[in-house]
Amino acid sequence: MSRHEGLNNDYIWFREPSLNGVSISYLCDRIIYHGVSKYQRIDIVETRLHGKMLFLDGVAQSAERDEFIYHELLVHPAMFAHPKPEKVLIIGGAEGATLREVLKHRTVKRAVLVDIDGELVEICKKYLPSWHQGSFDDPRVEVVIDDGRAYVENSQEKFDVIIVDLSDPFEDSPAVFLFTKEFYLLLKEHLTPYGCTSIQGEGVSPQEHTLHVRMVNTLREVFPVVMPHIYSMHSFHRPDSHIFTTLQKDWTPQETAKRFEMSGMKLKYLNKEMLEKLFVLPSYLKESYERDKQIITDANPSFEGVYHRVPSIAS
Repeated sequence: MSRHEGLNNDYIWFREPSLNGVSISYLCDRIIYHGVSKYQRIDIVETRLHGKMLFLDGVAQSAERDEFIYHELLVHPAMFAHPKPEKVLIIGGAEGATLREVLKHRTVKRAVLVDIDGELVEICKKYLPSWHQGSFDDPRVEVVIDDGRAYVENSQEKFDVIIVDLSDPFEDSPAVFLFTKEFYLLLKEHLTPYGCTSIQGEGVSPQEHTLHVRMVNTLREVFPVVMPHIYSMHSFHRPDSHIFTTLQKDWTPQETAKRFEMSGMKLKYLNKEMLEKLFVLPSYLKESYERDKQIITDANPSFEGVYHRVPSIAS
């Protein structure tokens, strides 16, 4: 961060660390929170373009003015794909916005949110109320502070929908073991017969989509139906994706869209027409799925050439 004198008042530039040769700066009016938990550096800043933003280890995670795009698309395609989702597991999602969207479904009787960083959860509760909107206080919710993989390894409970809301992994991070075939097999074992998952699917720009492609191909080793979908958000500065999977071999997007329409739910971004066409993909991605057949395993969690931190030049 660097502070500068403006014509009328001070202003702040918050600069992300350089990732794969690109660094982005945000013009800010104030730093709302700055601290370090057991696991990561946490910053919440008030930006002029995106409103409040959450940064972990300096990397943007969520922005007040467009987070609804990310969270609606992460949650509702999977929730409406299931005929009656009653039990939902969320791995990650400390901001509470994924939980907020899950609880819009009246069928939900139990929602378990598992996040490794309890300090981050408490900070988000305090400083990001428009994200969670009180969802943590809902009696249907259980918050578990634990490693997501350890939780599913030790739990016998099955869920109708599992949502994996993780930040981008780095090749030196233990989080890579939440992207492997073995982890996805664990998720499958914890699904009910009509179970669905939704997984944050990484960037899909023509320049950088290797991790996404390997995630899709790894998931196809586990689930009968694997359907990536693409979205864009101004605050993310790239096209991104989520990946929907289901055990329902006869699943169709039309049936999912029909359930959405019948629910009467009003969302800010997602609608029936979009759901019907949500899974249309560009040719370059389809070609990459065919060309790069590498899958991600515990024995070979290769993230070489995917995400690298590069020291930033001071502002």
